[in-house]
Amino acid sequence: MRKTLLAVLICFFAVPISWSQRVELTGFAGLQTNGGLDLSNSLFRRIDVQNGKNYWLAAGFLVGDRYGVEFMWAYNKADTLAQPRGTGSDINVFTLDSNQYFGNIFYHFAGREKKLRPFLMVGAGATNLSAARQNVGSSTRAAFDLGGGVKYNFSKLFGLRLQAKWSPAYLATTNAGYWCDPFWGGCWTVGENHYLHELDAAAGITLRF
Repeated sequence: MRKTLLAVLICFFAVPISWSQRVELTGFAGLQTNGGLDLSNSLFRRIDVQNGKNYWLAAGFLVGDRYGVEFMWAYNKADTLAQPRGTGSDINVFTLDSNQYFGNIFYHFAGREKKLRPFLMVGAGATNLSAARQNVGSSTRAAFDLGGGVKYNFSKLFGLRLQAKWSPAYLATTNAGYWCDPFWGGCWTVGENHYLHELDAAAGITLRF
């Protein structure tokens, strides 16, 4: 009976030990560069989202010695300027709130016990775009991200993370014309995909446990 109880206690306490320093919680702050979109209406020829600050929260789990998975949320607030088709200055049409939600996969170039750990990441998710203007609703679009950076562990509990990522969000597909097969015959409509491109860099403090 005592041996059984001892075995149960060993298994119970071994689980937290085996998971130690595998969970990472990170808060970020940084800068974000946003793109724009060409328009086809009679008033404006292009709309551009301005650059601004961004804020992130991320929760990750290290898998093995080199890999990791993570859920990340990022927020950016920026003015949006429209370029008139005629002469005149750009017009501030609304402020755009952007919320990104990504699931990321990591590869680290050093083991998880090393102080300096360069990494690459790739992920997929969605971007919610909300204009601060009456009668304009929000829209959630599919998105993906590619990025990289470095983690520096001050101790087993605290670390620093520097990171840059590119995260385009799909907006729409428009008709770009027709394509005809010169060998087999037949013609098809060709679509052109439009994306809102976002490039950002940030620094954050990581809590490891």
